[in-house]
Amino acid sequence: MASQTVKRQRKRKRVDEDGDPEFQVAPMVDVLLVLMLFFMSITSTELLKKDRNLTLPDAKNAKPNENKPHNHEIIVNIAWDGIKSVAQFSMDGMNFGSPDDMKGALASRMKADPRAYVVLRADRDVQYSNVSDLMNACASVGIGTVTFAVITGGATDKKNPAAGGAASK
Repeated sequence: MASQTVKRQRKRKRVDEDGDPEFQVAPMVDVLLVLMLFFMSITSTELLKKDRNLTLPDAKNAKPNENKPHNHEIIVNIAWDGIKSVAQFSMDGMNFGSPDDMKGALASRMKADPRAYVVLRADRDVQYSNVSDLMNACASVGIGTVTFAVITGGATDKKNPAAGGAASK
């Protein structure tokens, strides 16, 4: 019995004396899978915030939104239904009938992050009264900064939107 333990210890010593560490693949695969799942979940939530069907207005002289951190933004989409002549409001994948209906969701986001600001992505056909109503709803819950997302540089391609434009305080 003692001779078997001695043989095992000698065998271990011979493997350790080589100096080549063993590379274990299974823990590395586990780490890579966790990272992949993390990035996939982040990507899908980011896509839910931006409505690709919007045709953003063109603003040739807009300034890019470089000084504000993107992790504090609340993205609000306003789509225009030309058939019904009504604006459709959405935030974080949820649809709202009016800006007044959004006040509760905006207030909870503002409570969770006091430095939050709104990035307004309005379709170019949306009436100004709808934008004004949304800005009043933001002001009523304590959000003082609203930034407009526009297409910059005179491009009419709706796939190249950039946050820019004036911010109201």
